[in-house]
Amino acid sequence: MSRKTAESQQSNDLAIGGEERNINRLSLVLAASRVPETLTSWERSWSSADHMGVTVRVRCVASANDVVPHGVDNDILFGLTNAYIAANCPPDNTIQVTAYTLLVYAALPIGGHSYASLKPSLTRLRNSTFTIEDSWYDRSEEAYQSLSTSLIQNWKVIERRKARSTSDDDTVQSDALLQVTLDPDLARSIRLGYIRPVDLNILRNLTQPLTRTLYRKLNDERHPVDRPVQSIFQTALMPWAERLGINGRPDTVRRALNAPHQQLLDQGFLTEVHYLGRGKNQDVQYVFAQDTKTPARPEAVAALTSRKVTQGAALRYATEYGLEAVNAAVKRYDELLAAGYVPKNASGLLVDMLRHPLKYQTIDAEAIRVPKRGSKASKMPALVEAQETTPSLQTANFLLKKVSLPDSVKAEATELYLQGHVTAAELAGLSRDEHANERVYEWRSRAQGKAPSSETV
Repeated sequence: MSRKTAESQQSNDLAIGGEERNINRLSLVLAASRVPETLTSWERSWSSADHMGVTVRVRCVASANDVVPHGVDNDILFGLTNAYIAANCPPDNTIQVTAYTLLVYAALPIGGHSYASLKPSLTRLRNSTFTIEDSWYDRSEEAYQSLSTSLIQNWKVIERRKARSTSDDDTVQSDALLQVTLDPDLARSIRLGYIRPVDLNILRNLTQPLTRTLYRKLNDERHPVDRPVQSIFQTALMPWAERLGINGRPDTVRRALNAPHQQLLDQGFLTEVHYLGRGKNQDVQYVFAQDTKTPARPEAVAALTSRKVTQGAALRYATEYGLEAVNAAVKRYDELLAAGYVPKNASGLLVDMLRHPLKYQTIDAEAIRVPKRGSKASKMPALVEAQETTPSLQTANFLLKKVSLPDSVKAEATELYLQGHVTAAELAGLSRDEHANERVYEWRSRAQGKAPSSETV
């Protein structure tokens, strides 16, 4: 497979992304593709319809030599959020990602124009300061907070596998490795799960930053945190335009929104768009298409892919089973591996645990902890602690799956376990016991009240 084909396949495989809700709700990045060179700051306030109807107050100030974040900067920030989730949300808030992969996470076209936008976009996000008054929602505290953030603390290119570009704009190459540190408040909000799934297949088909921002913003209104899924969203046109970064009279705003509205209608995300009223007092009303299924949570997809489940399969299972079931399966899976169990097919085991959770409920992770090399299984206690589960044939088969013994010997070990003469820990220890045959004979003798001899089975 050529590199171009492989990159295209990777881009298409990633179908679900996640967006931190505060970024979208507070409209921190203007949707307009271009802004005047004089736009180095803005300040806005409006009454929010979600949660308790708080008044949102946000101020943005760019560095002296640049304009405020806008346009594709929103997509790059969205890509960084997905890269952070895919990296399992490192506590130091720092990720390393190639330029190509960042564009995939951002659902942006793979090409020279997108690569050229990376450095200016990252620079604007780092150098602009957002002052947010009582409007940043903290999911853990269930309260609104005030903070000052630059969204990105710092970034740098730490590796170039290709020759450095000689062009004036120093466009990064596809395999340039970027290191980016997110603002602590933003990273913490992502770790707390204050994110919303986004359909990347729709996003990739939207050609302009304004359309992509409008799609994500409407999706947020469609799936509010504190209310059921909405079928209609209606809002005053002019304040809505201000949040999107569109300036001008009502007819100018409507013209700017015509193409984005048509794309969202063509994609099947919207079924109707209506304008109600006249002049500056008119509203815009969006009618959403009916959801056919709940989208996969991006953190569920990331939890599976980080444990070697393929992207396509992870998306399918996360959609089918949901975040709660995935988290439960992953927790059980990690406990078994931490206890020393070495599966023949790690991803296959995790998928089976997701599909058949009851099958693994009787297995106690502590009970199957494998003894260190050199230790003798016979020195392990005859009875595990009180937390040991009731012996079952399923548990025995699971623990003996990797043990190389004749079927007759496995059958005897299973019978001794089911009768209570052997613990789950002892049974699990056979997989690393160089004298497994002798060990089963010792167990038989112990069960019969005889002293074991040096004879083999």
